[in-house]
Amino acid sequence: MKKLLILFTILQLMISCNEKNNSNYKYSAAETKQFLIEITKNAKASITDITEIKKQPTDEFGLITRYPVSKKTLEEYDTNKGTIVNKDDDISDFATYTYKDYKLTNEKGEKLKLIDNGRAIYLQEYGLWDYDNVLCQNLGIDIKLDKKFEKLDGVITIEFEMPNGMKKEIKIPVNIAINDKVSE
Repeated sequence: MKKLLILFTILQLMISCNEKNNSNYKYSAAETKQFLIEITKNAKASITDITEIKKQPTDEFGLITRYPVSKKTLEEYDTNKGTIVNKDDDISDFATYTYKDYKLTNEKGEKLKLIDNGRAIYLQEYGLWDYDNVLCQNLGIDIKLDKKFEKLDGVITIEFEMPNGMKKEIKIPVNIAINDKVSE
């Protein structure tokens, strides 16, 4: 009986935590769809800033993307002369991702594998950047591999998912080298 009571308590806690995460999601289906369109349209592979500086074989790279900030965020940015307060309720804070498939090879023709080193399933926020007079929030995913590369080729298929159940899958080509510049 005691075990059943503990199990019931854990189940209620799990349900309440899940409802709390989704209850903060205030974005419409149209906003969610547009966000997913933007992040998949702008997604690409890039070397890291450390690789750009060191120019040595590495086992790390990133997937980066962006989306235009909301009108409200843009107003805050303009009012505060180029700064905003980072809150945990931006639409990007709710996006999760799953690797569906990948094929990556280095310059030696070796197949490389992704290493799950406790990575977050959420997109990491990077800095704001102006792209053709549109202020955008940059986002990224840090990726670690089982072997080093000087040149990395292939493709990663990834699925983005939002709390309302909306999903979007994309194949991202990978063609990067340690002598590249970091993508912005």
